Amino acid sequence: MKYTDYLRWGALSALFLALFVPFIVAVGGFWPNLFFPYITGKNFAFRILVEFALLCYVLLALREPKYRPRASHIMWAVVAFVAWMAVATIFSVDPIKSFWSNFERMEGYVSLLHLFAWFVVAGAVLSAARLWDTFINTSIFVSAVQGGWAVSQFLGWLSISSQSGARSDTTFGNATYIAVYLLINFFLTLYMLARTGGSRNRATLQMLYGAALVLQLFGIFFTETRGAILGLGVGLGAAALYLIFFERGLPGQAGKESRVLRRVALAAMAVVVVFAGSIYVARDTAFIKEVPALRRLASISLTETTVTSRVTYIWPMAVRGALERPVTGWGQENFSFVFNKQYQPGMYNQEQWFDRAHNQFLDWLIAGGIPAFLLYLALYLLAALAVFRAGSLSHAQKAAFFGLLAGYAFNNIFVFDNLVSAVYFFAVLAYLHSLSSRQTPSLYFSKPLGDQALAVAAPVLIVAVLLGGWSLNAPGLARASALVNAIQTQEAGRNSSGVVVAVSKDPKKNLAEFKVALGEVAWPGNPLGMQETTEQFLQYASGLGGSSTVDPQTKLDIFTAARGAIDSMLLSRPGDARLELFAATFLSQFGQTAPAIEHLQKALEYSPKKQQIQIQMGLTLIQAGNAQDGVKYLKDAYEAAVGNSSALIFYAAGLYYAGQTSAADALLLEHFGSTVVDDAQLIQAYTNLRLYDRLIAVWKMRVNASPNDAQKHLGLASVYFAACRLPDVYTELAAIAKIQPAAAAEMQNLRKQIETGAIKCGK
Repeated sequence: MKYTDYLRWGALSALFLALFVPFIVAVGGFWPNLFFPYITGKNFAFRILVEFALLCYVLLALREPKYRPRASHIMWAVVAFVAWMAVATIFSVDPIKSFWSNFERMEGYVSLLHLFAWFVVAGAVLSAARLWDTFINTSIFVSAVQGGWAVSQFLGWLSISSQSGARSDTTFGNATYIAVYLLINFFLTLYMLARTGGSRNRATLQMLYGAALVLQLFGIFFTETRGAILGLGVGLGAAALYLIFFERGLPGQAGKESRVLRRVALAAMAVVVVFAGSIYVARDTAFIKEVPALRRLASISLTETTVTSRVTYIWPMAVRGALERPVTGWGQENFSFVFNKQYQPGMYNQEQWFDRAHNQFLDWLIAGGIPAFLLYLALYLLAALAVFRAGSLSHAQKAAFFGLLAGYAFNNIFVFDNLVSAVYFFAVLAYLHSLSSRQTPSLYFSKPLGDQALAVAAPVLIVAVLLGGWSLNAPGLARASALVNAIQTQEAGRNSSGVVVAVSKDPKKNLAEFKVALGEVAWPGNPLGMQETTEQFLQYASGLGGSSTVDPQTKLDIFTAARGAIDSMLLSRPGDARLELFAATFLSQFGQTAPAIEHLQKALEYSPKKQQIQIQMGLTLIQAGNAQDGVKYLKDAYEAAVGNSSALIFYAAGLYYAGQTSAADALLLEHFGSTVVDDAQLIQAYTNLRLYDRLIAVWKMRVNASPNDAQKHLGLASVYFAACRLPDVYTELAAIAKIQPAAAAEMQNLRKQIETGAIKCGK
């Protein structure tokens, strides 16, 4: 084989292997154990494959002109989009995060660059090698396996990740992500099914594609993802409408086939309409309510929580934020700044830290302003135009692509892209680009590079790609792995019998591991994952704040290192309300109320209507001994949205701390019909303030609800003991002995210790 053959197969191998990236879950074993394993493993693998494919491709294209990029409207639109986002990244409110993103999303401009390289390489190599059909068929096979996996999860044969509840999520860890992946492949399968007309193995292929469609369809259904299910209906409707209006055919056999296709299209539209109508009409029936996917579809309304969060709050926020920076936008990964600034108290029952508009079109509007929004929209329009003008495609094939674009676009009105869906979108663009591209007329671009010149260029390119790939990936990979180790509070050890068991990890070891994760990790270092590492370190340190089992010097070392980490992060990420709140919560856990209040003041400056920050400010002021001012913040948080029961509880607790007992009682009585409310925050306040009558009332309520629960009686006895109501203590101990005769001797011994003064009440 010539070296160009090796380069060709290298690029092709990387492209085809990328189709199997959805199977990667980085939880150890064959793959490394990484933080956010469903996200980071897939992204790092895709990036490495693309970088290898790009290296092979550039060398191949230099030697073989037929592999060089061709011009098309889609190509220029993609180039313009990527170029504009470079400008938006430079002028971003947080350029570092806009470029690198974080572990949870793994997007940012660095991801867009890889998607652009994927688009260029796939569009050139697969077209020149005439392997698009093989590529799409491979994707269909992989998606059929994923669809079968989703069905198996629904049937209980395979477990579902803890992130998706009862919804099928396969190896994506998110039901929404697998749903849109199956949605795209469903229409790709329809496209290939439409291409079987002249095949000698038509019946076999139709059977295989039909089986894939069934698995994909049921897979989408069992994810219970409403956007994808509705997108499927919209896509089928768009495909059907195209066939109805444009599939006319010619006289004779072709005309007969056209009539069949139109009838199929009409039937498909009828099925979609009847299905949607039936769910609406029967939305209150037992059958609909017993099928989770149907129940979720039937629950769609303007008052439904998810719809309200998007239509009433998030989307208007995004529009207002875009109007503030209409030209360059806020930069990728920076919707959180808009969300914090525009936050409305009515969102108290929603997710508290949105980092996406949950609308891919609006997300690009925020990220890159109006130019990015228009360019992103142009990608869909130019893709549709390319399909319409493609003379090599039949009407049935065009209909499948129109369905794909319509279904995907509709789905993206309600969600945002993930790696896999973005990869497929750019792959579809690359394919449609290949159908509409033309050879660049310049003679320079058609002239092959000589072997000697290539021998000089190759080492330079190899070193550049290897260094670039290492710099982009190695530090992030190392940090994601180190962070997993650092957050583990247990490790393998041996008991007295020598059996391997889980034992508590020495906090000194956790500290050392966090320091590794916060460091350079791998040359040359990059900031990917630093925010998550810092936040996880602060959570770990905060958990030790009140611990009496950790060595004081170790606790001090952990506090010092964690504070240094958050201070450093705040210097590089100014204006982030979430980070300021993290810092304040951490400091308050260690009794550092003065600096905690300073951070909370900044957090309120960045997000003035956020009840979570107001509540933390109130609690921190109370902790600092200023209950009168603290209760004002708690009152503001409650009155901003009186339906917020959590804010109400904190306000009532604050009133107790401020000595306004009657006001607190009146508040609880008004909303709960009783002053006896079983809530952890109130119980903590009662305990701290020694309001034993309130504690006793709560524990009596628990005992009355479970009279045969010995633990409930023991809890009530402990409160009586704290209040020095010893006769009542003895009554509860006797009740425990009666419920659990095996504990009678222990209860009797406990009573003797109390009677002799060995243990004293009220302490």
